[in-house]
Amino acid sequence: MIYIEKSAENLPLARKIARENEVVSVEDGFIPDDSKKNILISSSRNNYVHRCPATKIYRCCNYYVTDAAEGCPFDCSYCILQSYLNHSYIKVYGDTDAIVSEIRDLGAKGERVRLGTGELSDSLALDNVLGLSEILVPVVNEYDNIQFELKTKSANVSKLFNLNPKNIVVSWSLNPEHVIKLEEHGAAPLKARLSAARDLSAYGYRVSFHFDPVIYYEGFEKDYDALAEQLAGYVDESAVQFISVSTFRFMPELLPTVRDKFGGSMLLKGDYTKGLDGKMRYFKPLRAHMLESVVGSLRKRWKNVFIYFCMEHSSLWEKLMGFDPGEREELESLFPFIRMK
Repeated sequence: MIYIEKSAENLPLARKIARENEVVSVEDGFIPDDSKKNILISSSRNNYVHRCPATKIYRCCNYYVTDAAEGCPFDCSYCILQSYLNHSYIKVYGDTDAIVSEIRDLGAKGERVRLGTGELSDSLALDNVLGLSEILVPVVNEYDNIQFELKTKSANVSKLFNLNPKNIVVSWSLNPEHVIKLEEHGAAPLKARLSAARDLSAYGYRVSFHFDPVIYYEGFEKDYDALAEQLAGYVDESAVQFISVSTFRFMPELLPTVRDKFGGSMLLKGDYTKGLDGKMRYFKPLRAHMLESVVGSLRKRWKNVFIYFCMEHSSLWEKLMGFDPGEREELESLFPFIRMK
């Protein structure tokens, strides 16, 4: 069900949604059923465009995020939103004019930036209903200094074939199929994601992939190697903008939620230690092995694609990549889009 706050009824996105769907008007801040099946178009304001939260302790790539929505219809066992948000429904900010304005402000600065949705929501899971890609992509394409990423675990890409792929990267989070079945509830099957990536790359989009989180279990090396082989069979290296790799990490309060909701999760079998940022992580020697194994599998197929670690310690960069990329702007300077300047 789609709910619209009464104070949001005249906002651009609310009017668009009401023309195309059956909606229910509700009082501000109220939704009768707090469920992932429900969407709330809200009038509340936000700082829509901002730098991705990070810590100096672990290497960050200076990414900017656009928070047009928060919440996700998928129910991945490892999702940080379970401990970050105080609601299950998908909250969507109705004032898309304000979101567009903030993107234009960023573009007008003239600096090359990498911007995307997908931090607090899935960029495309509800695009057939919300149509946010139709609103945001044309705006981003006005600025040659912005590269815009749509990050998803869906295969919901039909609207993208009506848009200009000029400055757009579409990226997928990937795991082996049996991990998807066990841990990524409701998300698209692996082959559906790979097929979508193949079709969009053929249309002209740049595509990217996030092996994040890599999850440890006995024999993971073989499964992630097979995943790399599948990926290379669907997508040509020349279409790939970047690949991120990182291991499972979480705030301590997440694990009791996983235990309550997903008793059969393989996450409950892991051994973890508290990292320097307060998040729980696999022990460093295991993380090093996991990262080395996945990167090695990718390099066997793709020799030149840019691969980076997301929020991993400088010591692991030095051990596995042979150098420390440095803080924010230094790591960002390695990305193909930034190097183009």
